[in-house]
Amino acid sequence: MKRMLHIIILATGTFCSCNNPSIEQQKQNLKQIEHHVDHEANISDQKINTVSTVKAIDETKSNTTIKFNDLTVSIQDLAIFDPDKMDRIQGDTVEIEVEIGESIEGSFISILGDHISDLRIEQRYETSATIMNEGPHCDLNEWKHFNSAWKSLKQNGNGQFLSTEYTEEEHTIFPEVSMDELKQKVKEQCGEEWFKLLVKVKSPTEYPCAIGISRYFLRITGIQKDNGKKVTKLIVFKTPMGC
Repeated sequence: MKRMLHIIILATGTFCSCNNPSIEQQKQNLKQIEHHVDHEANISDQKINTVSTVKAIDETKSNTTIKFNDLTVSIQDLAIFDPDKMDRIQGDTVEIEVEIGESIEGSFISILGDHISDLRIEQRYETSATIMNEGPHCDLNEWKHFNSAWKSLKQNGNGQFLSTEYTEEEHTIFPEVSMDELKQKVKEQCGEEWFKLLVKVKSPTEYPCAIGISRYFLRITGIQKDNGKKVTKLIVFKTPMGC
């Protein structure tokens, strides 16, 4: 009877050991669980860091604010060369040099001016010819240009104006000129070495020649509420050419 009881006890122990892991196995399982938890924590930290990085990138984007005596214009995500110039009150016409690769195209424009009604913004652009020599380039900004027509900008539900974007074809519109005329101008303005670069060039759009937008214009108009006088502001954006 005792022998039978002993067999039963052994069988029961064996059954339990099959369904319950050993101490060492439990420790191993615990380590795996802890590793899994730590791994999830690391992933969570990575997600948080990624969000922080994206937020930091967004915060580096620059808005340009232009102050006039009776209204203020803010252009979203536009970096300019001399932002300190914008700290003072501007005259009715202001010229701004934007940084390389920057453009007002597709930017949101906000206008603050409680004393002005019937606000309207119009946009146009100007193209010029440039001669490139890898990094350096000679821009013919004081020569011939194509000037687009003024186009009124539309407002969104937040009262912001959306600036016009232009096609690649619109960027290269230019008056018809002969290559002899262009070469002569390059020789006069840029010098003999630049002139030599054009010996085999047959078109103003053939490298190292190029046509591109050299200036954008924003014209802002409105009416002063107190006396009914018309208000007109002109903002000129000079853009770097060449590559």
